[in-house]
Amino acid sequence: MFKHFVFKTGICIFLGVSASGFSGCGGTELENKSFPLAVLISEQDGQYKSCYLSQQLSEVANERADGGNMTAESASGSTYYETHKTFEKNNRSQLDTSHTKAVIFQQEFLTGGTLETFLETVRRENTYARNTLVYLSDSSMEKLEKLNSSLEVPLGSYLEQMTENEKEIKEQAAVTLGTLLNEQANASRTLLVPVIQEKRGTPQIHAYEVLQNFKPKGRIGLDEAQIYYLLAGQLSQMDIYLNRKEQLRLINMKCRRNFVMSDGKVTEQIVLTAQAEHVTGTASRSAAERTVKERIERICRAGMEQGIDLSDSARYLPLHAPDVYRVYGRQAERYRENLEFDVLVQIRMISRQ
Repeated sequence: MFKHFVFKTGICIFLGVSASGFSGCGGTELENKSFPLAVLISEQDGQYKSCYLSQQLSEVANERADGGNMTAESASGSTYYETHKTFEKNNRSQLDTSHTKAVIFQQEFLTGGTLETFLETVRRENTYARNTLVYLSDSSMEKLEKLNSSLEVPLGSYLEQMTENEKEIKEQAAVTLGTLLNEQANASRTLLVPVIQEKRGTPQIHAYEVLQNFKPKGRIGLDEAQIYYLLAGQLSQMDIYLNRKEQLRLINMKCRRNFVMSDGKVTEQIVLTAQAEHVTGTASRSAAERTVKERIERICRAGMEQGIDLSDSARYLPLHAPDVYRVYGRQAERYRENLEFDVLVQIRMISRQ
């Protein structure tokens, strides 16, 4: 499936350019353009470094869309824009990132306003598509370069397919450059940026970096992220383990909420409805409801101890709780300090198909 997808992508690029007489934008010849499928970006001591992971378009056009013929070219500069231009000068080719599948930042890129500056450049120069996926990496740029060469398909395409084939988290939950650009302008949400790491020869998500009001708030694990996606309505299914012998699968999950304010304290009343089917065992509906309720409350309260609102409740205030918004609309941190949770879970048991 991966091979088929990469072949289609390569042909679309090739034919799109062919229709213009084998020239790109501004009349640049195809062989004088570089189309990276993934871009690795780091910043240290005021110096940017970018690595562009590309695949030879001539090989794609010849139906040789496997993991071979990868290129990894790096460039440095005092700004991201400068690295872009340095790459073009050194390689005598025009850099086209409109087909890039993923941008992968090193961890330090989140601090010191570096991410904001990068996004301002993207917005001004319109260099990337808004649906370009965004990741952080705990693996070095060198490891990711080697990974790009060893995978069956290019790293950028692999990450794109990993998102599309995800069975639990819905595809629209993915964080993209468009998501970050919107949040930079609004600074109102809690966002989770996936952190990848090379494990056993593949890139795997092993944690999430939290951006809240567009500020880094630290990391959470996969269990905490699952509750975030559950409350956001972005899970297709969710497996619940009551014990070693009892496993349920939740489907058709819906979450609604209400806000009540008293003496400055805000209670977010969360009502989760779902259907559940037995995977193993014969757990009762009440046991399932109690397990899910306790897990949501425990994880949300633990998040608040770190100053992280995993229910992303602030985004709902303008429409669902205007009275609360009038008090706390411009005081997000104070709002979270006074936030409490009340969770009700309603599950309907169904027979497994």
